[in-house]
Order: sequence, then C-alpha cells, then structure tokens
Amino acid sequence: MQFLRGEGGLMAALGKTRATLLAAAALVAASLSGGVQAEDRLPGIDDATVLSEFGGRPAFSPDGKRLAFVGKTYGDAFEMDLATRRVRNLTANIPHHGVTRIQYLPNGDFLVTAPRTSPGTNARAHLEMWVLDRSLTKGLQPLGAQVFEGIDVSRKRNLVAWTVIAPELKPGDPWQMGFARPTRRYTAEIAYRAGVPVLANQHEIMAALPDECVFIEPQDFRDDDRELVYSCMGKMAGGRPSISVMGTRLAGGADTIYFRREGEYAEVEGIAPGGAWSTVECGVQDKAALPPLDICRLELKAGGGGALTRIVRGAEPGRAQDISNPVISPDGKWVAFQRSVRDDPDIGGGNGVFLLRLP
Repeated sequence: MQFLRGEGGLMAALGKTRATLLAAAALVAASLSGGVQAEDRLPGIDDATVLSEFGGRPAFSPDGKRLAFVGKTYGDAFEMDLATRRVRNLTANIPHHGVTRIQYLPNGDFLVTAPRTSPGTNARAHLEMWVLDRSLTKGLQPLGAQVFEGIDVSRKRNLVAWTVIAPELKPGDPWQMGFARPTRRYTAEIAYRAGVPVLANQHEIMAALPDECVFIEPQDFRDDDRELVYSCMGKMAGGRPSISVMGTRLAGGADTIYFRREGEYAEVEGIAPGGAWSTVECGVQDKAALPPLDICRLELKAGGGGALTRIVRGAEPGRAQDISNPVISPDGKWVAFQRSVRDDPDIGGGNGVFLLRLP
C-alpha cells in the first residue's frame, strides 16, 4: 500500500490525474528515518522468477508451498502451487463484487478484503473482511467489520489487526480522504461458532495515536504477538509530511520509532519469520513525485536505529515500472513481490508477481 495524502488534510484523490496523485504522495512520503546502505550490484526484477504475468498483492501460505494473489483490484483471487506452478482461481465460482486482498489464516482458510456491493468511486473506504474456507464450498463468509487498507494477520494464530474510518465517509467523498479522517484500530481473533467464522475478543488499540502519526496501517505482529509493527503517516518537526516505521506494545501501549528521517521514502511491508527484520519499500525522496522504489531490509532493533539495507533493485532507467508489496516466505529464504506500472491509476495494484531468493 502507498499512502496518498496532501498537506493540511486535503486528499490526493481530489485530483483525477495520476500526476496529481503522485505529487500528493510525495508530500506525504517525503521522509523516513534511517540511512540506506548502497550496494554495488543488487538483484532486480530481471533476476527474479516470474510467477505470474498478471496480478499482485502476494501472500505466502503458512507452509510456504503456495502463494495467493489477486488478479486485479476488484477481480478474482488466485492461488499458485510453487512446486508445480499450477494456478487455480479461488473465487471463479463464488458470488462476489471483486477482491482487493487475500491472505492466509494460520488454520489454512483465507482472509479476503472485498466490498459488500458493486464498487463505486470510494469503495476502497468501505471494504469489509470475509473468510473463504479452504474447501471453497461455503462462499465468502462476512465477519461484519469494515477495514481501511491492509490487515495484519498473525503467523501463529487467527489474530488480526486493522484500521477503520470512524465515522464512515459519505458516498460522494473520495476514498483517499480516509487518511485525514478520524480512525479507530482493533485487534480480534477469528473464531468459529457452529462452523461460522466470527470476530471474537475484539479490543480497540491505540485509542490515541502517537504524536508522530495522523494515520497508521497495521502491518505485522512480532515478539509472540505482543507487538504490532505499522506504517505511521504524519509530519516531521519542520512540517514536512513523513511515513515512519513504528511499533506498539499491545499491553501498555509503549511505542518505538524504528525508522524516521527526512529525504527518504520507506514503508514497512513483510516481516521475517522471527520478527528480527522486515522488508520495506524504499527510495530517495528528492522531488515532488513518488520516487522509484526498491526493496530494503530493516533491522528492527530495540529502541530503533536499525540498519536499512537495499536488497532488491526496483526501477530501471527507461522503464515505467516499480516493485512493491514484498512478503517474506515462512522459512525466511524468499521474497515475493509485485511489479507495478508507475502511471497506473490503480494505486497499489499489481501487474505481475515475482519470486527471488534472498541473499
């Protein structure tokens, strides 16, 4: 996901052109903490294995043998067997209004993000959580909760964390206004009662956001699910918008700034199995546009200040492409990511799924 928001709460979506969106994105993502260590020769998209020429937002299965992804925003969801490269359409025979994200739950079922009705101009602000059982025989089962942007799913149990816009946007409001509106954050467990999935033990978290943040997107649990790592959208002391990598202790609410520095773009994405480091979308923010993105590795050191090291080269001269949405395999040896076209109006959408062995 890439944050899009102008200064003073004016959302980037109020413009209709991609150029307007990118300029606004630069204002939000102008800075991130930590220095990036340069590498002489980094693997790039040409060094990666092409898993699919379409789709994006990949997610590894708990055993690392399969990869789920969406064919397109508000399209179908797919699953690939990584050994055979066989792909199956998970939602072809299931009524739905288009899938935007699909993730695995530790029990093998799927967590799906999708609208309840046909998507309109601000449907992204009114998406809901659904469970798709692994047998694909029960259809999408609603959890009865809206979600704005990504959902954090624990590797250990059916524990999730998410953000919701509260109060909801009006039908005519652009979805990007959600980044400037009041939001709430929750954790809950997905339990099954008489075979029906429900949200249980739901708790509001981070009732008051850290001073650095006006919006957060939950990303990953770590430390045996005691900490939540998230992307924090806010401003630097000088007033320039920023995205910081932060974490909060679920018991007590103590916050840690893992990354925050002007002149750099970084957005936390997938986390390593043990939680010691995370992949980050990273780039040098030196002009009013979303910068070319690489994939970096961020060491999640206690107290912050961990090294940020580029590990995959993204944009190439003469190519209008980026790489984004990296996720780490359960054994920590592979990274899957999506190719995206820089001028695509489908913000955060993918145009191919790739796999690369980590150094």
